[in-house]
Amino acid sequence: MSDSREFVIKIKGLDCISCAKNLKHSLQSKVGKNINFIDIDFATQKMFVIVNPGFDISNIIREIKKLGYQAEIQTEFVSSEKHNHWEILNLISSIVLSIFVFITCMFFHSSIYSSKLIAYTVIFATSFVQFVNGYRFYRSVFYSLKNMTLNMDLLIVISTTTAYFYSLYAYFNNIHKLYFETSCIIISVLLIGRYIENRYKKQGMYSVLNLLTYRPVKVNGLVDNHWTSMDVDQIKEGDILEIVKGQSIPVDGQVVEGEGLVDLSLIFGENQPKVVEKGEIVPAGSFLIDGTIKIKSLVDYNKSFWKGMEITLYNLTSKASNYQRFIDKLSGNFVIVIVFLALGSFVYWYISGNYQMALNSLISTLIIACPCAIGLASPLAINKGMLETSKKHIIIKDPYVFEKISKAQKFVFDKTGTITNKNLKINSLEFVNQSETNTFLELLMIGVSKSNHPISVGIKNYILSMYNLDLDRLLTNYHIHEFKEVSSEGIILKAKHKENKQFYTLLLGNPMFIKKNLQNQKEYQTISSSTYAILLKDNDPINTCIFSYREEINQGVMEALKTIQKSNKEIYILTGSSKESTFEITKQLSIESDKVICSVDSVSKVRIIENLKNKQNSKSNEYVVFIGDGINDSLAMTVADVGISFEYGSDITQNSAKVILKEISQLKELIKISDEVFKKLRFNIFWVFGYNSFFVPLAMGMLVGFGITVNPILAAIIMVMSDFSLLFFNLTNIVPVYNKLE
Repeated sequence: MSDSREFVIKIKGLDCISCAKNLKHSLQSKVGKNINFIDIDFATQKMFVIVNPGFDISNIIREIKKLGYQAEIQTEFVSSEKHNHWEILNLISSIVLSIFVFITCMFFHSSIYSSKLIAYTVIFATSFVQFVNGYRFYRSVFYSLKNMTLNMDLLIVISTTTAYFYSLYAYFNNIHKLYFETSCIIISVLLIGRYIENRYKKQGMYSVLNLLTYRPVKVNGLVDNHWTSMDVDQIKEGDILEIVKGQSIPVDGQVVEGEGLVDLSLIFGENQPKVVEKGEIVPAGSFLIDGTIKIKSLVDYNKSFWKGMEITLYNLTSKASNYQRFIDKLSGNFVIVIVFLALGSFVYWYISGNYQMALNSLISTLIIACPCAIGLASPLAINKGMLETSKKHIIIKDPYVFEKISKAQKFVFDKTGTITNKNLKINSLEFVNQSETNTFLELLMIGVSKSNHPISVGIKNYILSMYNLDLDRLLTNYHIHEFKEVSSEGIILKAKHKENKQFYTLLLGNPMFIKKNLQNQKEYQTISSSTYAILLKDNDPINTCIFSYREEINQGVMEALKTIQKSNKEIYILTGSSKESTFEITKQLSIESDKVICSVDSVSKVRIIENLKNKQNSKSNEYVVFIGDGINDSLAMTVADVGISFEYGSDITQNSAKVILKEISQLKELIKISDEVFKKLRFNIFWVFGYNSFFVPLAMGMLVGFGITVNPILAAIIMVMSDFSLLFFNLTNIVPVYNKLE
């Protein structure tokens, strides 16, 4: 695939998941032999495709257009969405004309027959709404039938067209039964519903492709004793590579020359850079912040982190709501059933000689079963959730997350930045002896006050809380000769006391840093604490201080986890941190050790999420939610059914997430709102199809023998009432009957 070409194609006209699915299958059947990868993100209306070398991408564009969609190639993976002014103009004109037709037909009905100007104006306005504003529905039905498929638009076209032409027939035959306003309202309501839904479709899969901007393309390699620029996919195990400041490490390698400062946040999520020297291992995906190093490749590029990321990205499938799939499938069958019922009732009454009843039953059945309510069922419940989450300052980027969160059985958390914050809490300071402990504390206070490292901040806070030390006074007691902070390693402070003229050196940091800066290491070489300090007097060590510290759990974590646990849902922790630091935290959170996975990189997180998803019972439609904040969480967030990030998270993570919280305590509110929304969603399905199941037989004339009939006017009223009743139930907290059924 090294010579394959990647394209992002913007597609217009995809109205449902089934449209995207049919388009994908059609392209695979026609040009599949030339395609290495193809996927469609319905939320962003984008197709991601990788084609064989030499294949003309215009062939795919041509096939897409043959299927009735508009398509254009985007030269970049990430592009800004332009607002569709034509869509807004179409919507506004439809609403304005529909209001005019509705008012005229409902309140000035007689004027239509007494004034040809008014009549023709109404007919023109209705025709414009029907065939210009509603053109998208006719176009969709045309290509749907052409490709031997059915969608919701077919019933919309049949019902509105029937109402429209019947109204024309009624007017020119002086029959005072017009339904112009019915066809207009149906078109406008559906356009509003689809506009609202499209407004909620935000950046989806393509945002995570930003990660590929970190992928190295070229690297300097030693070939035949000469340095030359080479493509990264040519790297083989054993190759010597030169990495300079600002480059990503293309493959796992061992440093053979030089020293540098690398950032591991993309891999493990830890925000502290690390100094690497000769002999140390640097993982692929890390970023060289400073320095120049030469590394020996430990693997081929095809086995590297970056290659794994590419494969992961290209195998991501577009996510869709099971609820929406159910609606699409059910509505497809619903269309067939209603058309046959309407035609059946027409034939029955026509054969019976009751021609008026035949026409009435045909029109009434189609009008009464108009899928307006079906189109409104999802947006109404989702809008309720969007409104509630916006009040809580929760950003929802995918309208289908409510269902998935409500049905999720596995909640997977990153640790650093999500469960814990960047602050460290010092438990104690232990001195090895009592030699000049006051001086030691004073110099510690001065040293850590000049550093923003989490451990330094923790030590400063501890000293301020436990000892009566004034930093300003301390600074007047010492001459500071040198202060040096080595990132991720430690601090060197050299100072002279003004009164006793003694010269002191303070070393604070990890064991390697301390030993490297000690001239006499014999007495202190056995110390293995992760962080400690040594005080030297005239270059001789006189005392040692060992720090005991712990990470702070973010406020609201406990409450959020309890909410999940009360619902009998599983909680997992995925982190790049060590077992020691992680298990200390998870013990406090009462999370089982077998659900805590440590020292994992971003690609491994993806595999673990995929495994958790595969373990779900396919019939239960359960989901996996991932919560994280770091750049290394972006892939896992996209693979999960729902990715949740935070306002303080990285830009790429926020782009990849479907939900953005201000803080983790909001997770409890999000779960509660999701449960309420999903309850509304299920009730809406029950109501819409139950409503139609009750009134369609009446429209067909099945109870004529009991004197019960439904004429087109009453059918229109019932159809409108189906919308109004649905609005009533969703704009209030009333969900009758259905709650009792659960």
